[in-house]
Amino acid sequence: MSASSTSRAPVPSHAVAAAPALVQPSAAAGHAVRATVAVILGSALIGGLTSPAQQYLPSWINSLANSAGGWTAFVFLLVWLARARPILAVVLGVVAFETMVEAYGLVSGWRGHYYSAPFSSIWSGIGLVVGPIMGVAATAARYGSRGWRLLGVAALSAVLIADGTHGLLVLLTSTSPVFWTLEIVAGASFFALALVRVRR
Repeated sequence: MSASSTSRAPVPSHAVAAAPALVQPSAAAGHAVRATVAVILGSALIGGLTSPAQQYLPSWINSLANSAGGWTAFVFLLVWLARARPILAVVLGVVAFETMVEAYGLVSGWRGHYYSAPFSSIWSGIGLVVGPIMGVAATAARYGSRGWRLLGVAALSAVLIADGTHGLLVLLTSTSPVFWTLEIVAGASFFALALVRVRR
């Protein structure tokens, strides 16, 4: 057999150039699936542990289990760790909050405590509002320009400071001031750190 009969036809240059474009959507889809699974698992764990935490955490810190700021911070953290881009981050913010709420309700039911029917509590409604905001804040803090990074952290800090202030002013007679104070300090520290970083 002659050498000419076994030679291969050259690959068109446009086909070579198009190959990376075919890989990128598949990689993005794979990342989205992995991020979604990680957020669901993390949220289910946090929400499920919240129910026994209300009973077994030390008194000075057990307000974490009833803290809107605490859950909001977990939503921010989970989306940030998932490295989600804006559109996916909005979805994952809702998924994280709703999964925590429903996992909490499920575990509470297993423990013999009443909780409202799935997706019917006030926290489910709150999650539909807070979830997207924290999702966008988390992706802005990770991927945004200096101004957007600062705004992303500021959103989280504002929630923590507001929740801590509410706890000190309204709930002080029935809860320890330690957690609420720590929440305020954490919110202020996060913002101060972000401010320092964006000025570098």
